[in-house]
Amino acid sequence: MEKFQCENVMLVTKEMYWLAWQASSVVGLGILQDNPSATSDDIWMIVTGGMAVDYSGPSTDNPLRPYGDYVFGRMMKLRLEIIGNEIMYGGMEPRPDYQSWCVKYPTIQSLFDQANKNVHRQYTNH
Repeated sequence: MEKFQCENVMLVTKEMYWLAWQASSVVGLGILQDNPSATSDDIWMIVTGGMAVDYSGPSTDNPLRPYGDYVFGRMMKLRLEIIGNEIMYGGMEPRPDYQSWCVKYPTIQSLFDQANKNVHRQYTNH
């Protein structure tokens, strides 16, 4: 289990899903569900269960345990959990044939680092 502490834990988690979705590729019939104009809010709604996902309805019923399986046709396979000021990742080491986002972010640490940097930059500039 990997744990990441940060300020603005919800914003960083949301940014992790946004970055992963942007870095993911559309494969096969996912082209039918792809939504290139999706926003980070759209992605967050799907992974927190506020909007039906591509195939079988909400993939979570707890916004503190977001999960992105297939999101607008992109296979993400990313499950995080928020506990206090920590983001927890208990999954396997990301692999490109299963989580195409890891071509750009080869480890969960690199995905977290970029998300945390982005949120910090946005937060300190306002």
